[in-house]
Amino acid sequence: MATWKLKLKNTQLLLQNPDFEVLWYHEFMKNKNFETFPGHASLIVFAALHIKAKFISLDDQVNSLLENLAFSAFYYQFERRQNYKKISKILLLLLQEIGVFFTVPKQQLSKSTTYNPPDEILDIFIDFLLHILKKIHRIHPYFIVSVEGSIEVLRNKLGFLLNFLGDTPCLHSSEVNPLTHIEAVLNEFGSFLYSFFFVRNQVQAPRMDLELSNLLRNFELVEAKIKEHCIVVSNMPSCTTRKTAVFSLFIVDSLLDDLTHLLNHKADQIVGVNDQIVTLHEELILLRSSLTDITLQQHPQLEEVLIQTTDIAYEIEYIINSFPPVWYLTLRLPQFMDKIKCIMMGIKEMKKNIDTGIVEVENYPTEQVSSQEKGPLILEDIVVGFDNKEIEIAEQLVRGPEHLQIISIFGMPGVGKTTLAKKLYNNPSILYHFDKRAWCVVSQSHNKRNIFADILRSVKEHDKERIMEMDDESLVEALYKSIIKRRYLIVVDDIWDVNSWNDFGRYFPDDKNGSRILFTTRHKEVGLKASHHSVINELPILSEVECWELLQRKVFQKKHCPQELVDIGKQIATNCQGLPLAVVVIAAVLEKIEMKEHLWHKVATSLSSVISEDPNKFSNILELSYKHLPMHLKPCFLYFGAFKEDEEMSVKELTRRWVGEGFIKKEEGKSSEDVAYEYLVDLIDRSLIQVSKRTSLGRVKTCSVHDLLHDMCLRIGEQQNFLKEVKSLKRPKIYGWSDKNFSMSDLTQLKRLVNVRYLVTPFIVPLMERFHKLEFLNVRNVTEVEIPDFLLEMVNLRHMIFRGSSRFSNSCIRQATTDEIFRINNLHSISNLKISNKMEVEILRCSPNLRKLKCFLNFTFDLGYLNRLESLKLSGPRNYISLPLNLRKLTLRRFYMYLEKMKIIGRLPNLVVLKLRLCCFKGKKKQWNTTEGEFQQLKFLEVSSVHDTEWNASSGSFPRLEQLVLKYCNLEIPSNFGDIPTLKMIGVHYCKQSVVESAMQIQEEQQDMGNEELQTISFVKISKAKTAKENTISVNAPNE
Repeated sequence: MATWKLKLKNTQLLLQNPDFEVLWYHEFMKNKNFETFPGHASLIVFAALHIKAKFISLDDQVNSLLENLAFSAFYYQFERRQNYKKISKILLLLLQEIGVFFTVPKQQLSKSTTYNPPDEILDIFIDFLLHILKKIHRIHPYFIVSVEGSIEVLRNKLGFLLNFLGDTPCLHSSEVNPLTHIEAVLNEFGSFLYSFFFVRNQVQAPRMDLELSNLLRNFELVEAKIKEHCIVVSNMPSCTTRKTAVFSLFIVDSLLDDLTHLLNHKADQIVGVNDQIVTLHEELILLRSSLTDITLQQHPQLEEVLIQTTDIAYEIEYIINSFPPVWYLTLRLPQFMDKIKCIMMGIKEMKKNIDTGIVEVENYPTEQVSSQEKGPLILEDIVVGFDNKEIEIAEQLVRGPEHLQIISIFGMPGVGKTTLAKKLYNNPSILYHFDKRAWCVVSQSHNKRNIFADILRSVKEHDKERIMEMDDESLVEALYKSIIKRRYLIVVDDIWDVNSWNDFGRYFPDDKNGSRILFTTRHKEVGLKASHHSVINELPILSEVECWELLQRKVFQKKHCPQELVDIGKQIATNCQGLPLAVVVIAAVLEKIEMKEHLWHKVATSLSSVISEDPNKFSNILELSYKHLPMHLKPCFLYFGAFKEDEEMSVKELTRRWVGEGFIKKEEGKSSEDVAYEYLVDLIDRSLIQVSKRTSLGRVKTCSVHDLLHDMCLRIGEQQNFLKEVKSLKRPKIYGWSDKNFSMSDLTQLKRLVNVRYLVTPFIVPLMERFHKLEFLNVRNVTEVEIPDFLLEMVNLRHMIFRGSSRFSNSCIRQATTDEIFRINNLHSISNLKISNKMEVEILRCSPNLRKLKCFLNFTFDLGYLNRLESLKLSGPRNYISLPLNLRKLTLRRFYMYLEKMKIIGRLPNLVVLKLRLCCFKGKKKQWNTTEGEFQQLKFLEVSSVHDTEWNASSGSFPRLEQLVLKYCNLEIPSNFGDIPTLKMIGVHYCKQSVVESAMQIQEEQQDMGNEELQTISFVKISKAKTAKENTISVNAPNE
């Protein structure tokens, strides 16, 4: 019983569970004594389940009956006669209860929602009716054969009404709208469905035919009302209303692509309006060109024109991709043209005012210089004024009392507390002194579970997946075991009050061995109240001299400041009021403009205007950096406000969201994700975004934004209505939910989002088939899911990401192996795919553009035909498989193969990154011999949990290796590595002492060769604790 009640709490799991029907539908519901047609009882239960999902707050009786039904059905297999009677009674009661739900509800749809707009209620009701129709079509009662055509027409008309309700600008542009008439015809249709398919009377075909004729006539009357409404709207002022003040020019590019596709590939659906759509396409091209010209000039009215353009682009895109009937396009297209003409008139007026000198504009963007060819500067790269304080606090950490002590760094926001803490965290003396180090961020609203997870990941004893699976008790236990009897340092960054520390601080043991807790906080009393033995360190603001020194070093690097810029530069530095973050951000503005005195004077004047007595002077200083951003970077930067404070963001997910939102320009020869990454690097260069982690090849893996800058994103985003639009369900580009907050109203909202490009979902739902513009699908599944064939036929879908495992459905296999015209898809990446047989391999042949693949295999097969594949993560096979020559990154996990086969991997001409994790090598001699000519391009090598193997390398192998990481190994490093001139880093984690000694020997040899870069290696002291593992020395690896 508990199992069934648990399933009933989640309607979606229940509907997807095949056991639900197998268990009692086939056993009972086909009983002719109850049903008036085969599937009648199934239809009743189906409707009740949807009512429970959509309208349960209106009537708990349905929920109660469903629970009793599931309970009785479960025990039907044991006591058939007794439970048969119970089920019959429950079905009759359900039949009576659900009747009222076949009319539009008159109140809110959920207890958590105080108000549902009328159009949203109609949305959900139409969705309910469409589900019932789909179920009826599947059951196919005998009496609908003669009227199937009429029912299909009605289904299409319901679909149009759903799309019309999503046409928000048209629907709400007039005080008089057809919602009342739509509600009346929906009630009539609901009554029709209930009276013919849910009562237990025999259906009379002539009466059904007559009712359908009346319904069709009434639907046509409603469409006439919608036409009248559209005509009224067309006579209203045509300029669009203000929605958001942040514009992305590339939204128009996306719309032009949609129109081109419609004209070239779906002309049969727009017969009668082809010429109008061609004209619309031409007008949009002209508008795009005009916008490009005026965005280079800071006209006072520019922002308003860009807002109007954004709104009309979204409006047109929704209608075009909803594929409404031609008569609706005939009414809406002229309205779009009028709005575009209105915008063009505004642009002409702006140009006229500029040409005649009526309006003065700033040409700042035209004097921008291109970004210098150098690595991105991060706040931590250049630090001024911290030297003495760093030495002082380092002494407090490594000396002092043996008991657990709290060291606190406090100061105003932006003064550099976290920067100093990071320098201490990576200080060689700190690395050597402590056995374990960990870093966690607390922030204003702390989450104890997340804090412990951060600490466990920092000590590198648990992977992320394992941590996510732990319950709270196991998490605390794992944390305790990882640091007990060890000398540890825990950095607690951005802690706001002592209550947070009291909540989780008691879990850190005091073994009287010199362990330390390092706070960074804005408030002095946090450290004082946390412990009587705390050491408090105040981090003061910079002096004027230090501000000028920092400004010079950020702008000019190692060069000297031109003499003509010294005075104005010192003035700018003084106006930064001693705040390092302000200096860094303003320096980034100066770095992006030409080194001309009059341009620097403009920056100084802007700074002076916001200083005076303004209590928000620091915020206003930082806001100057936003005002100086190019137009295309502004929405990308403000988007950070949609994330939590101090959240570490995945660059892959962030850039994909930018692409989905339409913020990224399409460039020939580059993927949208690559262009988005360039935008991110530009924001990092401007010191607005901080790098948190890098990949093995040095690319940014995760990033974050400073608290003050995050506050600025929120403030500007709210002022300009940007964040409201980003988070609104009406926006067509990005949508996502988790299994914890999913409701059927989400599905209804999704039906409107025909333009969705980035979708996060806990499972795959059939309506995804409608999202023909979907590019990124992120399925956060827990159990294994099947990939339906329609996903592989979506021409724009490029990335399929599954949290849990996934496998191709049987329909995919049948279609790929039997249908010669199976569509070639455009997939670029698939993650967590399970491949069990050769038929599934055939499906991958339909993905010739695949660049990234993460999969589990249980047999040997050829992947060589994926000649565009660049990144491959494999686990599971017990033998070698053929690999594509274009591979740049290869990860093998739990891989079983003969060592001789490693030579084939070594000959891959483009391989840059190789990771061998938990691999088992076979052969008579456990020797890995790398010879000259192997691994010629390899820069990063990781070997993890490989044992009982001897490693020999010739002088001609690994000639370009930069980073080597060994984890849990007894694999000694070949002595030849001391001759590799490119080697920059060696990381050794939890390995035998002989492995550590081989790393130290190579370090000495590299130093003798003059390779000073290898000096960045840092050692963690051997733990004195007696554990099951061998004592280790650890050399830090880079963030991956």
